[in-house]
Amino acid sequence: MKHFGSILEFTHERNRDIMRVYRERLAEATVIVMPAIFELVAQSPASRFWVSEERAAAVVAAMEAGKPMPRMRSNKREMFGEIYRRYLIMRKDCPGKTAYELVARIVNQPAPKFYLTPRTVGEFIYRIRNGWYDNQYDRYRDCRAACGE
Repeated sequence: MKHFGSILEFTHERNRDIMRVYRERLAEATVIVMPAIFELVAQSPASRFWVSEERAAAVVAAMEAGKPMPRMRSNKREMFGEIYRRYLIMRKDCPGKTAYELVARIVNQPAPKFYLTPRTVGEFIYRIRNGWYDNQYDRYRDCRAACGE
């Protein structure tokens, strides 16, 4: 599990996707009500499933083994349910592929929505617009340089 403030490898790409949809929804709106815009963004199709291949493969393996996911939030549960549904179909079509290969293909396919709450979408947009992510990358880069990496 990632810790608070960690930056995933696809964060820039996810942020670009959110901002693309955000700008589209703003341009389409006749009246701008930010909570409604955030809801529209959250429910809009995403360019991919915003989860790492490793995490998705681990959850799919757990689902396939019948393990319960009691601590998972509803949006994530719904997202992994869709990934698992596609996995079962793809496994029949591509029996020679490993589970990881199939899940990697699936998470990089377009997703039906962002699987985020409107509040989370609003927080992401606020952070993106105010440079929060840029500051996090600067700190990460400085830390790696200090450690000789």
